[in-house]
Amino acid sequence: MKIKVGVIFGGKSVEHEISVITANQGINAIDTEKYEIIPLYISKDGLMYTGDILLDLKNYTDLKKLIENSTRVTLINDGDKVNVVRYPASKFKKNIINTIDVAFPCMHGTNGEDGTIQGYLEMLGIPYVGCDILSSAVGMDKITMRRILKEAGLPSLDYTAFYSLDYIKNEENIIKDIEAKLDYPVIVKAGNLGSSVGIKKAKNSNELKEAIEFAMQYSDRIMVERA
Repeated sequence: MKIKVGVIFGGKSVEHEISVITANQGINAIDTEKYEIIPLYISKDGLMYTGDILLDLKNYTDLKKLIENSTRVTLINDGDKVNVVRYPASKFKKNIINTIDVAFPCMHGTNGEDGTIQGYLEMLGIPYVGCDILSSAVGMDKITMRRILKEAGLPSLDYTAFYSLDYIKNEENIIKDIEAKLDYPVIVKAGNLGSSVGIKKAKNSNELKEAIEFAMQYSDRIMVERA
């Protein structure tokens, strides 16, 4: 019997496309003599699909067609196993499409690397590849991670962080505080994204403001650190 691996990818994150590529690379690297691959694609609106069409990267050039030719599913804990179940249920087709023994998250960004999908898999009671909930959450959150590094006495760059709402209310004071704590150039980052999304370098006050406004498009928490 082959071990059934549910490869989970996609999602509502701005890193959706990167996740699809990662999953494709992972799928192509899995030894199909030992493992059965079950693709579990999460669309940009958060719905889960499966089907052989999801195994080929070129099919993702037309997401509408891809979804139309896939089967919408959900995962259900059935005691000693996790079933991949058709959703909504059909009166005329088999509803339990497959089962999975282990999950292989290939998610990027929000709801993927930040502990969210890990918590979902913990609730299902299925073993999964990669970090646990706490490690994922801390590792994904740049501000929390920096605080932990500082608290542990590990060498790390000086930084400051704030909420975007506070910046909207007190832009001038926050800019002054940043410039008092850090010398230019600085790096401005969205607080909780990967793949360099929402990141810009600033060499002066005007560029700093532009970089903050850019990062605010992706996160409500902003981090600024010495370059």
